[in-house]
Amino acid sequence: MNQQKSLREYYKYDIFAFFNGFGGPTWGALTYYISIPVAFLTFLHASKMQIGIITAIFWAGFAIPQVWAAYASETKRIKKRFMAYVVILASFAWLVIGIYTLATGGASENLSIWLFLLLFAWSCSLTGMFMPANFSLLFKIIPSERLGQLLGIVFAIQFGGLVVAGPIIKKIGVTFGEPVNYAILFLLTFAISIAIAFILLSIKEPEGEQIEGSPSLAAYLGKCINIIKTDRTLTTFIIGKWLMSGHYVMLAFILAYRISERGFDPLNVGWFTSLHALGLFIGGFTITKIADSYGPKYMLLTSHIIAIIYTIIAWLVPSSSAWVIFAAFVISGLAQISDNVGYTNMCLFCCPTVDKSTYVAVTNVCVNIFTVPLPIILGLLMDRGVLTFNSTFAIMLGMMVVAVLYIMLVMRNPGAYLEMKASQTPAS
Repeated sequence: MNQQKSLREYYKYDIFAFFNGFGGPTWGALTYYISIPVAFLTFLHASKMQIGIITAIFWAGFAIPQVWAAYASETKRIKKRFMAYVVILASFAWLVIGIYTLATGGASENLSIWLFLLLFAWSCSLTGMFMPANFSLLFKIIPSERLGQLLGIVFAIQFGGLVVAGPIIKKIGVTFGEPVNYAILFLLTFAISIAIAFILLSIKEPEGEQIEGSPSLAAYLGKCINIIKTDRTLTTFIIGKWLMSGHYVMLAFILAYRISERGFDPLNVGWFTSLHALGLFIGGFTITKIADSYGPKYMLLTSHIIAIIYTIIAWLVPSSSAWVIFAAFVISGLAQISDNVGYTNMCLFCCPTVDKSTYVAVTNVCVNIFTVPLPIILGLLMDRGVLTFNSTFAIMLGMMVVAVLYIMLVMRNPGAYLEMKASQTPAS
């Protein structure tokens, strides 16, 4: 009974997570960066560099604003109000691009591309501000001994929303056609985002510790830098995540590759989102238990072994049959959920304080140093004929193999995780 009561607010968060996955700003199925934005810009005849910018914006927006957001929210004992405000502000980007696309039909392709990228950056940046407070909230409402499993379930439920959205995206595409279907998806994102902000506000969040804030942003940045200097486990993990960037670059270009090189119908892009999310959903209830049993190191190792498998299927299997698409996209979701849970657990267990905002911000900024520029650089090199899809994917596959070796030989589990496991072992 006590356990059920302690998880009540967690279950409310699960409702928020589902609808955030269905149609929230940036992370929702209707605007998820590896699907609808790619299909929309492909319709507008965007270059490969511009396609790459989508992923760069997504991860830059996810990471860079978090330092300021963590600084602004670290002294707030209640985080949910700050989170709700940024969700509402992020939603207005989709209102604007939805109305513009509906009114113009994307007639001026170049203007439409850059306007979309600008508004996408607005949404991603505000959603990034959401993250430090979000992980602090989750750490309050999830028992630490079940952190891996219950975080995995949160991710699974969120991406379950993407699975459910897939047939709806398909139906809207068939009914209205391009580009009206995209305008409708953008406007739905705005409406759903407003609704989920109020769901978030309904959570009865436990008050956190009173944290003494930094006197200035400059002092706070010094605090962040000191974490990197002193926490060897976290720093080793961050370097490893740089090597793991290959997985994210694959996700940036895999859909564009299947559309332009393998004849994948862009009206079926909703199925890409759904199948990727299906892998996330399945993994959230299954393989993420590795994080609790063996630690985040082995969760990350699992993610990149799986990433190698989906890369081989999506790129090297010559068949264009439906089973290849199904297998590659589902397995990409398994890789993604494993990475999400592995790096989140690594960050939270490295952090020595109850409030996790600063460690979350430091981690998310540092791990994305290469995730942001690589898609732009590689897209530009492909536009200029220096690289092709094949040579780009070969480089990324090589990075994944090196990442697996690095995780096995260099990375280790955080001390707090090892102490928790030791405390659970019965004395002999």
